[in-house]
Amino acid sequence: MTSHPIACLLLAIASLSLPASTLTDIDGNKHLLPDPATKATIVYFVTHDCPISNRFMPEIRRICDQYSSQGARCLMAYVDPTVSADKIREHRQTYENDVPAVHDLKHALVDLADASVTPEAALFDRSGGLAYRGRINNFYADLGKPRRQATQHDLRDALDEVLAGKAVSQPRTQAVGCFISPFGTSKEEESP
Repeated sequence: MTSHPIACLLLAIASLSLPASTLTDIDGNKHLLPDPATKATIVYFVTHDCPISNRFMPEIRRICDQYSSQGARCLMAYVDPTVSADKIREHRQTYENDVPAVHDLKHALVDLADASVTPEAALFDRSGGLAYRGRINNFYADLGKPRRQATQHDLRDALDEVLAGKAVSQPRTQAVGCFISPFGTSKEEESP
């Protein structure tokens, strides 16, 4: 019996995991990715000047607070290479968010997760496999169209599945936010 080539390709992609690396946050602290001491790592792609990204800051903080006791760890990847570390610190202070912040100057994390907008989340399992990438929840139906409240909590659902040792039932969702530009500028649009 021969294997179907597309099935083999999908299996190969699913088995890809991060090469071990050390990330340094803006405060000089080191973070292993993947980190065998954690069950999951969430990387939030954000910018200081995206209104949609800023609207999600309280939810990012709530998710990190809730899931840290269950073995998950959070990092924020600031994707604008033109913003200073001081501006990132100021932004975190404004939103009372103490999640470690990495300045993704060369978009290494963006490329690794194939992120395209802010805010967008990437969830890596203990071995460094990309288990989920997409929206945090469905608060935004479309650009400029927020709901009264989110009705689907995609990232939380994916986290629950990873922490329970299960495969993520919906590993990709469409995020709505500000386009990640290679030149560090943001503009509101839906990712393709």
